[in-house]
Amino acid sequence: MNGKINKVMRSTPVGLILNLAAVYLAYFICRIAFILENFDSVGDGMSWSGFISICGGGFRFDSSAIFYTNSLFILLYVLPLHWKEGKKWWAAMTKWIYVVVNSLCIIINLGDSVFFETRLQRSTMATVTEFKGEGNLMSIIGVEMEAHWYLLLLAALIIFGFIRLYRRPASVGRPLWRYYLTNSLTLVIIGFLTVCGMRGNILFLSATRPISVGYAQRFVSKPVQTGAVLNTPFALLRTLGEVTMAEPHYFTEEELATIYSPVHVPSDTLAERKKNVVILIVESFAQEFVGSLNKGLDGGTYKGYTPFADSLLTVSAHWRDAFANAGFSIDAPPAVLASIPRMNRPFVVSPHSLNDINSIASLLKPMGYTSAFFHGADNESLGFNAFTRHAGFDRYYGQNEFYADSRFGGKAEFDGTWGVWDEPFLQFFAQSLTEMPQPFLATVFTLSSHHPFRIPDKYVGILKDEGLYPLHKCIRYADYSLRRFFDTARRQPWYENTIFVLTADHGSSKRTHDEYKNDVGGFRIPILIFDPSGELPRGQQPGIAQQTDIMPTLLDYIGNKRPYVAYGIDLFSTPADSTWAFNWDNIPQYFKGDHVIQFAGEEVSGLFNYRSDPLLKNNLAGKGLELEEVMKREARAIIQSFMHRMNTNTATCPNHN
Repeated sequence: MNGKINKVMRSTPVGLILNLAAVYLAYFICRIAFILENFDSVGDGMSWSGFISICGGGFRFDSSAIFYTNSLFILLYVLPLHWKEGKKWWAAMTKWIYVVVNSLCIIINLGDSVFFETRLQRSTMATVTEFKGEGNLMSIIGVEMEAHWYLLLLAALIIFGFIRLYRRPASVGRPLWRYYLTNSLTLVIIGFLTVCGMRGNILFLSATRPISVGYAQRFVSKPVQTGAVLNTPFALLRTLGEVTMAEPHYFTEEELATIYSPVHVPSDTLAERKKNVVILIVESFAQEFVGSLNKGLDGGTYKGYTPFADSLLTVSAHWRDAFANAGFSIDAPPAVLASIPRMNRPFVVSPHSLNDINSIASLLKPMGYTSAFFHGADNESLGFNAFTRHAGFDRYYGQNEFYADSRFGGKAEFDGTWGVWDEPFLQFFAQSLTEMPQPFLATVFTLSSHHPFRIPDKYVGILKDEGLYPLHKCIRYADYSLRRFFDTARRQPWYENTIFVLTADHGSSKRTHDEYKNDVGGFRIPILIFDPSGELPRGQQPGIAQQTDIMPTLLDYIGNKRPYVAYGIDLFSTPADSTWAFNWDNIPQYFKGDHVIQFAGEEVSGLFNYRSDPLLKNNLAGKGLELEEVMKREARAIIQSFMHRMNTNTATCPNHN
């Protein structure tokens, strides 16, 4: 009996199963490491049943990744050719393909567990495209390897395990017909299971579609936890070669036109004002950090980290409920400057990135405006240079232009990772505006409030880290840099004739209050519109605001009379009960009045009164509220309109060139 058991254990099928089992175990270990590394965001509130659900769902995604990446190894291992079994080079080749491929997958998985906190999503091919061409990636990776040495050690142990535990195929026995029969059957069975595994249906041999990244929603209670269900090799493979978005057909064209249209046709009576426009997009400048927008936090004692922004609020139009349209830096310029929201993927790396678009720059150009975009990173960083050029901006000022101007410190102001520190770059920005002909449109995107969360050495003892995270001192530095910018701007001849907009690219992954640790709070950002002349309203405005509202609001006030497409509204002329916001990172969310509706696939998964229930504990979905059907209809109309226009390249008006 023991001899038969030993013979079975030494067989080729069992050897293959044990080798693949080692890979499954490695993926499971990576999942545990991922959860522990990101426990603040992923593990918060996770129950044992939730953990089991995540692991169960994760098995399916792991199966897909494992069978995709090991398909060559499996073929070489079980291929029924008796002569190969005695070839040492074949055995070595098969083993090292197994070790190298799976080692790379483990390294990618563990590495992404560190990167996850900056995006709160697994990396996809969109992420790869976003950072393609970044010249400082190696220095960033080096810093992270040093900080997360324990993950390196874990990777080394797993790889050592692959080498030591590897099982070679059984040697050829006699008679040969038995060898060919056994291995041929094994090949057929394993081949079938491999295809099922690739589809994510290893346990459910059905005709359903292969699982996608969005399918992870099924196994979690909140979207951020999809990161624990997924693995990075799967996310990369599944988003490889993505093409156009699937266009829903909820409504006929006639029905859609009665529900929602993004076409704006300005009134001929709009007064034309040749005001300069300055838009400041501040990295990770979440609403949670602004003390005056959080007067009820910590029993009324919360001060925040932005004393200058607090003072600017008192003389600016601002909104209590203001939202980012996405959670990624790469999505902010399209949203703010072209009123294009993220629709489940970044516009700038989507197949539609070369579509015709209108932007605030292209629409103000016929009115005599010159335009420029400023970003202190490498000139090719995040593709901003290419996007702003496509959007009609006249000039791009990046790290190269800053270094070429000796007045502001040159290369000595490099932060060592991303680009130029905020303070000197904003001074460069202010001086460059003075040298631009009026009227002008200028946008600056800051970068210092970003990982690895450092500030210039000269401010280390001044801007103290009084918060829970190193990011908080960076927010203080960003706020101080804004103060210095406005101090300089006030002395310039263009200041009084300028409208300033201050907002964030997205919220922050470093949240300290429960109100911000959910799908609503995570998107809250400040949106301030400041007119030094006092012509625009000041103080808190009614309704909801979003990044995509910035372009139509400014265009209408300045007096643009050309029709355009924008997925936002004019905040100053739209009644408060008609304002809304939409975003889609992990899930689509639509805000209207006091409520937010959320979707999981085609169905409504959540409906919350986010004002009276900021922790989103009371889900009103499925309780028969008329509001649910109204909001569902409106949200679907926005989604269908956007996808149709992107797929048909009709995101501009016919008479807009």
